[in-house]
This record gives sequence, structure tokens and C-alpha cells, in this order.
Amino acid sequence: MAEVSSEDYWIDEFQVSTRDLDRIADRMRKNQTAYDLTGLARRMVQGRLRHGAERGPTATGVLDDSLVRPWDPAAEWQPGDHVIVIKPIVKGVYEPLTGEVREIQQDRVVMDLDGEKGQATYMRAAPGSTQAIHWRNMVGEAIRRMKVGGTEEQLADSIFLLHGERIGSQLLSALQADERFIRLAGRWFLRELAAPPSDEQIASLAWAMLGLDEPTPTAKLSAFVDPPLTAGDPGLFGLYLSMRKRADLFENADPGQRPRWRLAGPPPGSFTPSNAAYDPDTYQVLCVPGESAPPQVVQRLWELELLGAVV
Repeated sequence: MAEVSSEDYWIDEFQVSTRDLDRIADRMRKNQTAYDLTGLARRMVQGRLRHGAERGPTATGVLDDSLVRPWDPAAEWQPGDHVIVIKPIVKGVYEPLTGEVREIQQDRVVMDLDGEKGQATYMRAAPGSTQAIHWRNMVGEAIRRMKVGGTEEQLADSIFLLHGERIGSQLLSALQADERFIRLAGRWFLRELAAPPSDEQIASLAWAMLGLDEPTPTAKLSAFVDPPLTAGDPGLFGLYLSMRKRADLFENADPGQRPRWRLAGPPPGSFTPSNAAYDPDTYQVLCVPGESAPPQVVQRLWELELLGAVV
């Protein structure tokens, strides 16, 4: 077996093991925190450098070595593709990040990158062009600088940049195949740690969403829940799982694992309106200000697209 310091190990022998996934699960239980693919991969590489090759059983999953690909401005990309890029820290110093392609434009690709607020844009280039060659040279120079940097973190980053297609792809496919883990907006968490909201909390969110004009990410919606969710990632992931189960109330406006939600049906329960409304078909008064309106009125106001106007 090749030493982990050799190229042969990372090219031919590296495999994500069941022990890797168990260690990830243990860390999530300890910290009650979700982790992105970049952080998990870098930590796994550092573990190999400290402790040597992992000889445990290979993790279950379709270990597709092209599931995560290094960014190439001349390659073909599709929304949902997973990508590895380098991000400048200071002049001449870079760090690797994994991300997910969100949008393809004529001359650029828009991505969500791990740990970054907002979206990043990387320019496309023709095969063999000056821009494409410059990118490859820049990555090569970043790897060279990491290798001579002298720290374990820099060596791990250089390995991830050189062999991230194999490392990232195997880790992503192993996490996807293991039902213990769930993913939301690029971060992974243990399903068992998710704290689901109560019916009361779900109802409060549905009523609050009446005032939202655009589909909204799960994390932003968590602020509308009353009483508040369980703190941190347990509450956030619990809300996500609950919203997925309530197709009668919530609809995901985006495909994939970065959902933005809109209200799909009338909120449950009664409410006290601020404005009056009548049924245009029967001319019956449906509600008046200050008097409680029952669920059947809520349903009719929803059908008439008047509910948001009277709340």
C-alpha cells in the first residue's frame, strides 16, 4: 500500500470508509453543528496525513469519481454540478472551496460556494484560450505555494486541489447514500439531531408567509417561527424536514437541496382579520375586522386570493 504522502495513494488507493462517516457523525453529535463538503473533505485529508491510510470497510454508495469536478472555464457545466474552485485570500494565497453551479450564462457561471455569503461568478473561456490557460497556471501555482508552505493545513489543501475530484466525489456520494445524513444549502447534518417544530410553530410560519412576496430560503424563514425554533442547526434542519413533509402548506420553488419556499395552501386554524371581505360569487360577508374567522372562511379567502389582503 502506498504512503499517504505519495501521489499513488490519492490517485489509486484513497477510499472513503465507513469509519470516516462514523467520525463525521460523532463530530456532529458533539458539536450539534452542520458541516459543508469543503470542511469535511479537508478534515478527512488532514486525518489521513496524521494517522495514515484508512483500512476500514469502504462506505456504501456509488463512488463516482466525477461527481465533483475542479473548475475549468473551458468545460461544459450544468446547474446542480458540484465544483472545486480556488478563492484568493491575499495576493498569491488561495484556498480551495467546493460549491454548486446555480446558473449558466453566456460568458459566466454563477455558483454557491461553501461558507460564502451571496453567489460567486466565474468567467467562462474557450478551450485553449489565454483565459483558460491562465486559470490552469494559477491553480498550478497555488498548489506549488501550498506544498512549500510547511503547514499541515496547506499540504492538505494542495492534496485536495490536486485530487479533489476523487476525494470530493467519493465523500459526496457516500454522504448521499448514508441515510443518517441530510443536506441543506450545501451543509450536512445528522437526521437524528434535527428537532422538528410543533404544529403551533408550523402554523405560525404559514401565517407569516402570507406577507412574503418572493420564495424564501429555509434559514430566513426560521426567523418567522413563533415560538422560536430549537436553537442552531437542530432547529433549522428540523424545520427543513417538516416543511418537506407538508406539501399542503409549503412548496419548494427551486429544485435540488437549496430550497426557497412559498406558501402552497391556506394556513391552518382561525384568525382575526384587520379588513373586511365578501364573497364575489354570493355577496356573502366572509369576515369583518376584529371578529374571529374560522378555518372554512380561511379556505374560501385563500381560494379567492383575498387572505393576504385581510390579514
